[in-house]
Amino acid sequence: MSTTFDDICTFCHEVDGQAGSNLFFDLGLGRSREDYIFHESDHFVVVPCIGALTDWYLLIVSKRHTLSVGWLDEAERADLRALVNEVTELVRRRACAASSSNTAAWTFATRAGPATTTRTSTSWPPTATTTPSSTRSPPPVAMQQCMDWTDSAHRLVQEHQRSYLALGTPGQDWIGQATGAPSQFFRRCLATWMGAEEGTWDWLVFPQAERVQRMITHFAYR
Repeated sequence: MSTTFDDICTFCHEVDGQAGSNLFFDLGLGRSREDYIFHESDHFVVVPCIGALTDWYLLIVSKRHTLSVGWLDEAERADLRALVNEVTELVRRRACAASSSNTAAWTFATRAGPATTTRTSTSWPPTATTTPSSTRSPPPVAMQQCMDWTDSAHRLVQEHQRSYLALGTPGQDWIGQATGAPSQFFRRCLATWMGAEEGTWDWLVFPQAERVQRMITHFAYR
């Protein structure tokens, strides 16, 4: 009997509301997909991020199982760009309403990885930290400015067969090759920039279930 993505992919189970490898069910955060899926577009769903390092830390997940944004087709990338703008504004409003600090919405794109463990997802952790520059990304990743990280990621994957790390900030996108980057690279960076407790970047160890539950309880997509 052959193994399919549905059998081994946590995101597939979460998008479809299946039991098994579904972290929302396993952590007691929902009983159906309606409990944790905040919004759907033609090609993506918006969910709270397991391991959220900040409040209103959201994740966009593709409905189609792909390795990364670099494997999305043109229609999917257009849908993602529109959703990025929509969710960024939503997170900005929620973060600013919750804090009087100057809060910015940061956009992190996951790096490409093995098909058995990685799927296209993009996350939005709101943080009061100032907008990073390419020099603030530690070795071995060198980030370079680009016009649109979704198109740059697509070119790196399709034309150069390279995995990537991408970052979108208000007014500027960044792209870099992911070769040599450790697991959860951006989460490590974010935890450092925030001054978070050592090791909390690891969502496997710190799923932040209470924070995720608060988002599920209080979130309204409007």
